[in-house]
Amino acid sequence: MQSKHWPLFDKYPALQNALNPIALCDLPTSVEPMPQLGEHAWVKRDDQTHSVYGGNKTRKFEFIAADIQRKNAKHIVTLGGTGTNHGVATAVICDQLGLKSTVLTFDQPASDHVDHNQKLMRQYGANVIYAGSILKAGIRYYLNPLRLNKDYYFLPGGGATPVATFAYINAAFELKQQIDKGECPEPAEIYVPVGSSSTLAGLTLGCAMAGIQSKIVGIQVLGSHVGPVETCTTGVSDRFMKQAVSQIKKSYPDFSITLPTVILNPNWYAPGYGVFTKEAEAAIKTGKECGLTLEHTYSGKAFDAFCKAVKQTNKPIMYWATYSSSPTKHDE
Repeated sequence: MQSKHWPLFDKYPALQNALNPIALCDLPTSVEPMPQLGEHAWVKRDDQTHSVYGGNKTRKFEFIAADIQRKNAKHIVTLGGTGTNHGVATAVICDQLGLKSTVLTFDQPASDHVDHNQKLMRQYGANVIYAGSILKAGIRYYLNPLRLNKDYYFLPGGGATPVATFAYINAAFELKQQIDKGECPEPAEIYVPVGSSSTLAGLTLGCAMAGIQSKIVGIQVLGSHVGPVETCTTGVSDRFMKQAVSQIKKSYPDFSITLPTVILNPNWYAPGYGVFTKEAEAAIKTGKECGLTLEHTYSGKAFDAFCKAVKQTNKPIMYWATYSSSPTKHDE
C-alpha cells in the first residue's frame, strides 16, 4: 500500500512502524487543470479525500486515529467555530471507528454553511456544545477535568497535532509522484488556506523533503493569537516542522534538513474569522464554475488569493483544495 497511499514510507519505511497510520482516505487525490482560469491554473483535489466527508481534516485523521488507538481512547473532545469543518470530520471519522465525539464550538458568523455543518455533526453522533467566545471555548477545552480520564482524547482544533503534520508531509510526496509521472507540472507556487497551521507546516516541510521546489503560500484565515497564545503564525508552523523532524530523527538519527521558510499571507484574514467578503463570494462563484465547492471561512478566501495570482503569472501554480465536496447524509 505504501507507494500508492503513503509514498513517504517508500523513502522512510521505519516511519510507518513508528506512526502506523490507518488507511481511511481515498488516496492519491487527483491533480487537475482548471482551463476556466487559464493555462497555468491547477488544483489538487483534497476536497475528495473521503467518500463521505473529504478535505484536509480527514487526511490528517489517518495519523490522528492511529494515535487515538495507541492510547486506547474511547471519546474524542475537540473544538472549532460553530460551523467547524474539523468538527464534521471528527464526527464522521469517530462514527466510522465506533468512537464518541464532543465538539466545543465558539462564535462564528451565521450562514447556511454553519447551519449545514451543525446538522452534520449531530447526524454523525457528535455532542455539540456551544461555549461562546473563542477564549471561553479554549478555557473549557484546556482546563477540562475529563483530561484526567484516560478514555478521553483531547484533539486540538483543526486536528493540529504533531502526528497530523505527517499527513501533509506524505501529501507532498504524493504530489511529487504525480509530477514525476507527468500528471501535472511542478507548480511555482501552491496556495492553501491556513487556520491551525499543521497543513501548511506539513506541505512546507514535505515539499522540501521530497525535492519539490514550489513556494508554499499559506493564506491566513484565523487570528494570529487568542490572548497571549499563538494560534496562526509562522511560529506555529515552525514548531510543527521541528516536532516532525524530531520524530523522524527517532527512526533516522542521521536525518538532516534546513527548515524551509514558512510563508503566511495575512491580507485575506480581515475583517475576521468566518466574516463574509465580496472577494470571497466572487471566488466561491468562480470555484463553482471550475467544479469546486468552497465556503467563506477558509477556502473562498484562499481561492481568491489564488485567482489573483493566476492573473499575474506565466508559470504553473496550484490551489490545494481542502474543503469537502463529498456527499454526506445531510446532502442525500
